[in-house]
Amino acid sequence: MWLRKVILSMVTSLDGFVEKKNRDISWHVWDEEMQAYMDDFLEGVDTLLYGRRSYEMMIEYWPEAEKNERNSEEHRAFARKMNTLRKVVFSHTLNAVTWNARIVKENIEDEILAMKQQEGKDIVLLAGPTLASTLIRHNVIDEYRVIVNPVVLGEGQPLFQARPRAIELVSTRTFHCGNVLLVYQTSKV
Repeated sequence: MWLRKVILSMVTSLDGFVEKKNRDISWHVWDEEMQAYMDDFLEGVDTLLYGRRSYEMMIEYWPEAEKNERNSEEHRAFARKMNTLRKVVFSHTLNAVTWNARIVKENIEDEILAMKQQEGKDIVLLAGPTLASTLIRHNVIDEYRVIVNPVVLGEGQPLFQARPRAIELVSTRTFHCGNVLLVYQTSKV
């Protein structure tokens, strides 16, 4: 029996893209209600998963966001949470990481399955469509939390590059900003 769930949580456009060309995510629709949702969600998480590109993008922003006096106290508190959580970076090319992270270079499936057996809170992949595709192919994701933004990009990096095993819609939530959270769980068969 697995003690921890692996959750994929990503923001997508209405047409299924997670980023525009050049890794642009400036189109994300985000407000205080979305921030409160994410704060609550991360209370149940103790480990973040990243691929190399997403890790590099996140480390450029979050460590400094906590110190930036121009950010609201709520945003700095969220940055503190992001900076404190453990991180696992899956990369064949990185040789060193910081930001409370460790590198896994091989045996992704074995590593994830071992992590799921450990005691602790849930494990979440917040960014990285390439890593998401790998985890989907290895059937190690237990829950999908897709935040659909009311934006049509027309092109970009799609979330689903691999087909997930059977998933079942278990809940939805509509936010005032127009975002819709779709929560799916994988079937246990």
